[in-house]
Amino acid sequence: MPPVLPDSPPRTEPPAPSPARRRLVVGVAVLATVALGIVVAWVLVNAFRPHLYAGTVLQGDDPAPSLAGLSYVDGTPVDLAAYRGEVVLVFFGYTNCPDVCPLTLSDAARAIELMDADDADRTNLLMVSVDPERDDPTILEEYVGFFDPGFRGVGGPVDAIDRAASTYGVYYQLGEPDEDGDYLVDHTGALMGIGPDGALRVLWSSSVGPEALAADLHALLS
Repeated sequence: MPPVLPDSPPRTEPPAPSPARRRLVVGVAVLATVALGIVVAWVLVNAFRPHLYAGTVLQGDDPAPSLAGLSYVDGTPVDLAAYRGEVVLVFFGYTNCPDVCPLTLSDAARAIELMDADDADRTNLLMVSVDPERDDPTILEEYVGFFDPGFRGVGGPVDAIDRAASTYGVYYQLGEPDEDGDYLVDHTGALMGIGPDGALRVLWSSSVGPEALAADLHALLS
């Protein structure tokens, strides 16, 4: 005879949630959905928001003005087309400059230090001397190399410098020598950026600062 099993207890249904609890659950779900939507919208806005440059953005796709007639310390002519796919910073200055030149080169060097390795490798700086009488090629190359070993000094005859300065909208004028023959050179202190496409894209003032410059260079290279 099979054993007699005890009767199972009667099944009871769980109590239905109260209207207040239902409203609480719905409210939490709505708040979570709204919060998720805000996070997604913030990510999308920041992902597609155009970069706001610290410098003045130039329009147009024409190639940057040539530096024809100018050369590096070893005598190799400057060919801006050789830098396609990279950024070229062009600066007109001189080695005896007491303020703007060292500040600009120092900020540019620091900006490159702040960039990732790929961006840094694709960023170049050329300083065109506006004082060829005193800035012989060796002095010029040593001067820019002090700030960053990758910086290049560019020089040439006065007529070639004048032509390059004119096409880049750069003003410069030698001051009166003192009793020791020393003199200052008034010159435009702008730093100019040529984009990877070879077009002149951005002009920065000497007060741009390394952080803002690094961000702009990254945007140019992106």
